[in-house]
Amino acid sequence: MNAMLLCVVLGGSLGGPHEVLGEEAVSEPSDVLVFTRTMGFRHESIERGVEVLGEMARERDRWRLVATEDAEVFTVAGLEPIEVVVFLNTTMDVLDESQQAALQEWIEGGGGWVGIHAAADTEYGWPFYGTMLGGAWFASHPHIQPATIVIEDPTHPSTKHLTAAKPGHPPTPDLPVTWTRTDEWYNYRQSPRGKVHVIASLSEDSYTGGSMQDDHPIVWTTLPEQGAAFYTGLGHTNESWDEPAFIEHIAGAIDWAADDGWVSTTSLSSGTDWSQYDGWIDAKTIQSQGSVLHAAPGTGVLVNGADGHAGELVTAREFGDCDIHIEFMVPEGSNSGVYVQGRYEVQILDSFGIEEPGSGDCGGIYQRWDESRSPKGWSGHPPSVNASTAPGTWQTFDIRFTAPRFGKNGNKTANARFDRVMHNGQLVHENIELTGPTRGGWVGEVPQGPIRLQGDHGPVALRNIRIRSR
Repeated sequence: MNAMLLCVVLGGSLGGPHEVLGEEAVSEPSDVLVFTRTMGFRHESIERGVEVLGEMARERDRWRLVATEDAEVFTVAGLEPIEVVVFLNTTMDVLDESQQAALQEWIEGGGGWVGIHAAADTEYGWPFYGTMLGGAWFASHPHIQPATIVIEDPTHPSTKHLTAAKPGHPPTPDLPVTWTRTDEWYNYRQSPRGKVHVIASLSEDSYTGGSMQDDHPIVWTTLPEQGAAFYTGLGHTNESWDEPAFIEHIAGAIDWAADDGWVSTTSLSSGTDWSQYDGWIDAKTIQSQGSVLHAAPGTGVLVNGADGHAGELVTAREFGDCDIHIEFMVPEGSNSGVYVQGRYEVQILDSFGIEEPGSGDCGGIYQRWDESRSPKGWSGHPPSVNASTAPGTWQTFDIRFTAPRFGKNGNKTANARFDRVMHNGQLVHENIELTGPTRGGWVGEVPQGPIRLQGDHGPVALRNIRIRSR
């Protein structure tokens, strides 16, 4: 690094972002750079924040943490070993143009950025930085006071601890998870909504001095190219760093950024990943024999029961625009499917060796269905190439999905779309517009919905399920 680094705190091991589920993995701690330079107002809480983050790195064994105010570390070589950069209450212009270019290249190449509170009072003239903020630079703030935060994504790693603390308060649109705490609440130059994934927003009825009316996001994420960016407006006061819930909020954000925004949702035992998993079981390894899958007890692989027939596997988290990575195995003749938002299916099937695959074959986008039409099925999309491997082998889907859009009156203004579907590394779909839910999909279209995995059409094993909101 650099001779002007202020402190180094060593942690231990933490599960890395690319561990292969179902196999033994050697984990390494994440390398985290905490940047605290200020060229304007300086928050008294900066030193306390560095201290607490250092304690977490040591005690929880999760990070190797370096804190600095020296902008010279922002070079291609200086950032190369870093996984997450935290802007902790930085203010005004803290990087020159070459340093900005190095940080942008690093983030777009897969780095994770976390901005805390006054990070929104930073780099007003840098367009890329504004993109990470969704244009929501700092505008003003009232006095420090309590306010109620509405958690819009209660399954995000930065907020799911709040849901776990309220087991009798399941989140719904009419009954969301809320979090009341005291801080300095920023008003922003504009709402970032529509440009970012909103994690939480402020209820302006709960305090005085809010100026953003009924749309006041306070925590959000963006995905610049291959990287991941997280911003929270919380964290002005020294007392914030003594709040367990706030500390978990920041820890979840850093871990999310270290995983490039991907959230793994594989274990059934977590209790928070899945809203429905009737009949599914955890396994360590899978062997395929004919039309049967044999599971060995353990974790890392999900199997739809001993006989290959179970209910649907449904994520607790809902998604709009998203990227999905999933690995699957089917034995001879078996069948499953990935329903994005519970409505649009990419087919899983034993289609090995089929020369002219259809929309119902593996990698196909399944057709719509209407009993009153002739033909009853329409708008299916076969894969451009049959990329299927033999039954009993692990296969992959990598899906980029854009959700349907709706106007203020609730009318749909744009169809959903599979921007890209990769099957075993081969492009099988590109820019496929979806006029409505496929056969077997849930009725009606929505801005956000869960990922739904079919479990009642024969044996299927799943592993390394990773999803990130865009």
